[in-house]
Amino acid sequence: MGTTTVQKVMIEDLQLEDRGGCPLCGAGEHKTHLAFSVIPVVRCCSCGFLYSERLMADGALSEYYRGGFGSERHRQGQSINAKLNARVIERLLPIAVIHSFLDVGAGYGYLLQHLFSEHNIRGVGVELSEQEARYGQTELGLDIRNGPLSASGVSPASFDLVACFEVIEHIANPSSFVEELLSYVKPGGYLLVMTDNFESEVARKLDAGFPKWIPHSHISHFGPKTLERLFADNGVSIVGRLSYTPWELWARHYYFKLRGRKPTPDTSFDLSQVLESEMNGRFRLFHLRRLINRAWVRLTARRDLDGALMYLLGRRVS
Repeated sequence: MGTTTVQKVMIEDLQLEDRGGCPLCGAGEHKTHLAFSVIPVVRCCSCGFLYSERLMADGALSEYYRGGFGSERHRQGQSINAKLNARVIERLLPIAVIHSFLDVGAGYGYLLQHLFSEHNIRGVGVELSEQEARYGQTELGLDIRNGPLSASGVSPASFDLVACFEVIEHIANPSSFVEELLSYVKPGGYLLVMTDNFESEVARKLDAGFPKWIPHSHISHFGPKTLERLFADNGVSIVGRLSYTPWELWARHYYFKLRGRKPTPDTSFDLSQVLESEMNGRFRLFHLRRLINRAWVRLTARRDLDGALMYLLGRRVS
């Protein structure tokens, strides 16, 4: 196994700047949704989109993912989630139509490995994190290009399926990103985007305690309506929806409820502490999750976007 080495990011390195207008519709007026210290989450008064009010400057954001992102916890989590994502692909799309596959934000490469071993689909990955891309290249023997998609050398309009899993919430300009993704899809091919549902029932119940509120890193927070709007604004024809709510989130909700705890922005997120510890530790309940998560998804996944994890499949029509 490759060595996990990342550069620690400190709060003074972030170079935070105001976001400006809504990244989805461009409107300037917003109201505070969650008053996290340093980086509040706000809601657009025009389209309802949720987004972090401040974000890292372009150079700092790129460096954060290039040299500071990756950990044993991330690797273990991806090893489980890749199999879940593969099963979702199989449910949304006939595998026989996928001859070429591009995974944007491929991480350690476990989904690429799974699709090749199970279906003989030899895909290409693009990953900003040096540490994660190197693992996929050297340990798994995969074609993962390290760097931004625009500099990857991947040919436009050449893939039957372009997918990104848990990536778009990290993107400052999601509409431009979807436009870029779509340019790599063959005419008649498919685009699959998976992200957290920050408007889901469990997210509302957990409020500030929803663990996906990581406002320095997760900066664009979608719900069903805003994710579908993103596709519509870019001319993507929606052909499939699927979602589920991980059991871990319900367990978290009932844990707080039984203990009489009401998470607040102040108690739920401290930027300095997060930067100190976010690349440490291991994936909690790893063996239990590996044992039961696939069965949980098989039993609870639904053909809508109401669960806490949303998969939206679109087709390039021209």
